[in-house]
Amino acid sequence: MADGNGLCIRHLSSGGIITNYYCTSSCRHCLYRCSPRWPKDYITPSVAKELFATSKRFGCSGVHIGGGEPFLNFQGLLEVLRVARDQGIYIEYIETNSSWYKSLDDAAGKLEQVRELGVGTLLISVSPFHLEYIPFKKVQGVVEACRKVGINRFLWTETFYHLFKRLDPSRRYSLEALEAELGVPLKKLIGSYWLHPGGRALETFFKGEMKASEVVAFNPGGCKELADTSHFHLDLYGNYVPGLCAGLSIWYEDLGKELDVAKYPVISTLYSRGVGGLLEYAQDLGFKPKDDGYGSKCSLCFEIRKFLSSKKKDSPELNPVWHYKF
Repeated sequence: MADGNGLCIRHLSSGGIITNYYCTSSCRHCLYRCSPRWPKDYITPSVAKELFATSKRFGCSGVHIGGGEPFLNFQGLLEVLRVARDQGIYIEYIETNSSWYKSLDDAAGKLEQVRELGVGTLLISVSPFHLEYIPFKKVQGVVEACRKVGINRFLWTETFYHLFKRLDPSRRYSLEALEAELGVPLKKLIGSYWLHPGGRALETFFKGEMKASEVVAFNPGGCKELADTSHFHLDLYGNYVPGLCAGLSIWYEDLGKELDVAKYPVISTLYSRGVGGLLEYAQDLGFKPKDDGYGSKCSLCFEIRKFLSSKKKDSPELNPVWHYKF
């Protein structure tokens, strides 16, 4: 269990609101493990109001909107933007993967409504991971719709946007097919793309051969990154995601005070004693680590949390539960 020095989130620097986890894609790098298998839940105006007020109260009056895919419930998105406007919250950008694109007129019409509610920028995802599910022509269509209505577009990444112009825009490409088509090794292709050691990226890119004991030896001390608020997320269920550690959750009303160890034993243990402390905690509950196969402390931590999620029903700190199922 934790031994003091509790985590307390006192200030929020820069971050965003997750409107939904449902997505038509199951990208291999996705930090939040979004997919079509998730419930189609969407943030309500009342929850959005609470989260915007919380963000503002802790020093952050401008946020981005992300998912999942926010545009999959367009009316829900508009309601969120109206709440933000009424609350005096500046929307820095909306993230989108362009899967919702049908035609230029339809997209331009939607973006015009978004622009009228104060949104000036779309962050448009362009990557090999998204290309497995979304033909490039949809991305090109959203880019053109932005140009038509006067919304700025931030291509993430612009390098891939120009590279994909060499491909058939109507096709989807698996990572393996893309590697063959472009003649570029996959590791080199995604080498410049930011990947966080969490979510599906753990299985795709952060595999290793370390034993649990080796992981613990290489990572002594607490996981102080849980206190990092330089890029925070609050989700549609009212959860604050500490340190971008998807699958961990702090109820938004518990921000600003030291966490109750009894309510948050997992997060408290990680913060004070690190993955080694969490391993001991889980072993007392029956967890048995693999003989080897861990690429990082995050890989071991996720496996432990997945085990704990199956044991600790209705845990306030291991949410959303679907993160551990999909």
